[in-house]
Amino acid sequence: MVREPDGVGVIDLGVLAADEPDEPAGPVVTSGRIRLLAAVLAVAAVLTGVSAADRLPRQRVSTLAFLPSSAGSTWVVDDALVMVFENQRAVAYDPRGWRELWSVQEAALVHAVAYDDVVVLFRGDAMNEPAQEKPEWAVAVDRATGQRRWSSERQLEVRGDVMVAYQPAAVTPDIELRDTRTGRVRWRVPAALSWTVDSRRAALWRIAPDGELVEHDLHTGAVRRAARVRLPEPGRYLNLTLGRDAVGVTGFGDGGWARGTTFWYSTTDLTALSAAGQWAWEQDCGRGLRCGHTFDGEQVFLVDPATGGVLRTMPAGQTAGSPLGPLLLGQEGQNDFSVPTVRGVLDPRTGELNTGLKGWRVLAANGDLVHVLGWYDLPNRRTYLAELTERAAVRLGAVPYLLRECALTGRTLVCATMAGEIVVLRVEQEPR
Repeated sequence: MVREPDGVGVIDLGVLAADEPDEPAGPVVTSGRIRLLAAVLAVAAVLTGVSAADRLPRQRVSTLAFLPSSAGSTWVVDDALVMVFENQRAVAYDPRGWRELWSVQEAALVHAVAYDDVVVLFRGDAMNEPAQEKPEWAVAVDRATGQRRWSSERQLEVRGDVMVAYQPAAVTPDIELRDTRTGRVRWRVPAALSWTVDSRRAALWRIAPDGELVEHDLHTGAVRRAARVRLPEPGRYLNLTLGRDAVGVTGFGDGGWARGTTFWYSTTDLTALSAAGQWAWEQDCGRGLRCGHTFDGEQVFLVDPATGGVLRTMPAGQTAGSPLGPLLLGQEGQNDFSVPTVRGVLDPRTGELNTGLKGWRVLAANGDLVHVLGWYDLPNRRTYLAELTERAAVRLGAVPYLLRECALTGRTLVCATMAGEIVVLRVEQEPR
């Protein structure tokens, strides 16, 4: 449901109309209650001068290019670089014409980050390799040529112009802060029971073996502040997490996260804070709202973006944000293809679930927000597409492929198909 300025609620079911040619029968909800509600709201829209057809331009989607691939996946690095990851190599493309730039013969690469003239390619399954083989977690290549610059046998996290390198299985990990361009070590973190990177403050937080909470400058390693704080007890393990201008210390043992205790401290002066409004992690849920997650991952709350206070408890199940609002996801039907399925769109005011998009599949997201959905016409091997906006789900039409996943770059979709192909689609507005 979309709230219009005059206070009238409008559900834009018309943009996915069932009476247009070639429209799939499945996604349209046909119960009498929904038809009556849609009719009432359509009359209200006319009376207030609101028309979905008038305010939302029609869109169309066309095929721009096919990219050679062997069961690849796609990753948009930035506006000038798109990667296709296959089983044994990674291929770089220029989206301004879809010309192949270079390729790297490396197995199991899954995503990439660019920094100046370097592209860092990351593996996804290095932990499954035999320890004696010492697989490379990341490979850095020259952006223009694809020539290797450096590689890392440690897991890496890129944070601005520095990287954090560590061994994930170590109890007290030896942590290194490296230069993104050269891969060289800038400084090393002293022994830590737990650590986390605070990108907003360009800081690294750690708990020293003696229980002291320490903040380091991310670039130099200099200690900004340190204090001995109360730690959770009992707890065999400690974990640091970042909240709203706060750092949390969680202790958990054999009972896992569900039995863990968290103490929160101000990032300004390390004084103790209330746990109110602090979450294990937050995500953008659309419509200017945030979703807060508990440490055990079993509960999600719709929260105020300013304070973190609870506005509403989300229904059980997987949650994703979208411009249209929070989506409830699940796996329904026999042909799930491991693609998340929409159960409904949550109305944040009432908590009601609008099921007009039930059964549509999540195809493309940008950051935390889902932007493109698909509906499979299996007999004809087609996928119907819809774009989620702040106003409605806008139909884009059908393409003659069964799409598995897509990456967004501007108004272009780079999609992997069920057949293992990579197809580039362009979304355009039709002239009126």
